[in-house]
Amino acid sequence: MADATDQLGFQTAGYLVEPPRVMARNLSVGARLACGALVSFFGAFLFCFLYLREINSHSVWRPSGVKPPVGSGAAILACIVASAILTAVGIYLLRRRGEGAWRVAATASHLLALAALAVQCVQWARLGFGPGSGAYASVFIGWTGFYAGIGLLSVLYWAQTTLSGSIRHRGQPAEGQIVAVAGQPGGEGGFRARMGAEVSAFAFYWYFLACVEVVTFVLLYIVA
Repeated sequence: MADATDQLGFQTAGYLVEPPRVMARNLSVGARLACGALVSFFGAFLFCFLYLREINSHSVWRPSGVKPPVGSGAAILACIVASAILTAVGIYLLRRRGEGAWRVAATASHLLALAALAVQCVQWARLGFGPGSGAYASVFIGWTGFYAGIGLLSVLYWAQTTLSGSIRHRGQPAEGQIVAVAGQPGGEGGFRARMGAEVSAFAFYWYFLACVEVVTFVLLYIVA
């Protein structure tokens, strides 16, 4: 029993901590489980879109007065895709040039994601139709609303906490093999040991949501 415990975690300064490889695996699996859950969630909106558009009961799928705002939709898509690309650039810079260069790309990526949310809010304010304006309108409001509330807000929170953690620990030495559970102190270099794994897990999550946004734009703004 003691040997098994030593392999998974050990005590340092009174805290239960984990080796970096365990934390990296936890972050990777967690990001993939979150994406799997979102597949089911947005799959419900995809089904509603395809089903309601196909049956088009009484020809009220999308009344003539309900027009998708393609311009603002394209702006949201551009911000999100550019943010995901900068996330990939940031990972490259983190591996080649260190955290200082990564923080520049990560900050720009964060601002683009924030801009996408801002444009989405402006779009809702000027939409000209509501969820009661037909089947398409209800799917549009629900899909974009939950994407912003669940997708963009979670990305912004994760990016912000990772950036602030990097800035706060910028003077910490890179040495150290201890990563704390639930953000507890994990010894010298604890944050550094976790940094690469956390950025990679975030990137996977953000790439997935960027792909969802591409599907969202094609269906809601073009196919509809």
